[in-house]
Amino acid sequence: MTALDRATLMREAADATGLSDFGDLPFEEALDMLIFSLEREAKLDDARRAGAAAMICGTLVKKLRLAEDRKRFPGITDEKVEAPIFILGLPRTGSTNLHGLMAQCEGIRAPRRWEMSRPSPPPLAETYETDPRIAEVHAAEVAGASEELKKRHPITADRPEQCQSLNDHAFMNWALLAPFEIPSYRDWLLTADHRPSYEAHKRTLQHLQFRHPGRWVLKYPKHVFALDALIAVYPDARLIWTHRDPIKIIPSVVSLIGTFRSATPGYDPKLLGRSWSAFEELGLRRGLDVRASLFAPGKVYDMQYRDVTRDPVAAIAAAYNHFGMTLSETSGANIRTFLADNAKDKHGAHHYTAEEYGLTDEMLRSTFKGYVDRFQVA
Repeated sequence: MTALDRATLMREAADATGLSDFGDLPFEEALDMLIFSLEREAKLDDARRAGAAAMICGTLVKKLRLAEDRKRFPGITDEKVEAPIFILGLPRTGSTNLHGLMAQCEGIRAPRRWEMSRPSPPPLAETYETDPRIAEVHAAEVAGASEELKKRHPITADRPEQCQSLNDHAFMNWALLAPFEIPSYRDWLLTADHRPSYEAHKRTLQHLQFRHPGRWVLKYPKHVFALDALIAVYPDARLIWTHRDPIKIIPSVVSLIGTFRSATPGYDPKLLGRSWSAFEELGLRRGLDVRASLFAPGKVYDMQYRDVTRDPVAAIAAAYNHFGMTLSETSGANIRTFLADNAKDKHGAHHYTAEEYGLTDEMLRSTFKGYVDRFQVA
């Protein structure tokens, strides 16, 4: 049986790299809690256990190499990550599309899957589009993804991706709640101090921009769960908060999670629907509470899904204007070209019903009433 043991996995990562310094940011407690929860709650069969071990070991390898690069390239530590723009809010609110569109703008840097997965050594601007790691990550992470998953979320190696992989090596990773039923780890994440995780996030951005600079536009819905830590590490951050009617998005979110969970013994889609709906509402409420108490209004822009779909260039220009920026004609043209080249649902439509996950419009309307009324979402 594959070992899920921190000392063993750290030793395997060290043996694979010939390195031993995991850096100075704490991660041991988070990793121990993850392993505890995987062992006792995730109902792992041999294949999923081996997959979990490989995932953890691979993340530790990345952590070792990032720490080594900060020694090899001391200038990384001097990099300034200035006024990054974070796209956040409930999932399925058009944030992936918005992120891809904003990545077309002049001077903007949006992290791609390949460089977050294999960031060492720091990418070079002159070989960024042809780096051999693009093909490596495509073969390792993209080629085998199911068509059903691709219908739910675009998966590519060389396009902008949400940024949870920038700090996955802190092992405070909300994304792991999707494939695994690990309630102890989830509850620990809800009470933990996430500042070390966001410090790891920032250090990875320093790493990636060291030889390929630009202003960062980053996207991850789960930033709402630890917005206080994000602000502590990025006090000059700007937020684009995306909005859409929860009745239209929560069943889609749960369907996506169900794609990962369906192979788990005892999987109950109706139980998943109710519990994940409550989880998303909790994160939204936490984020809005922090926003109200800690964030200046001028640093937050509310983006309605209907505005992005109606006129993406105008919607992005309005966000730019809110932050004292100007969207250039070239950026607008780039956005239009990207839209023309990237048709929606090219992998097929994503079919689901709320009822199969135990959800009704009335239930969701009641759960999210305060949010819908406040932001007039549709």
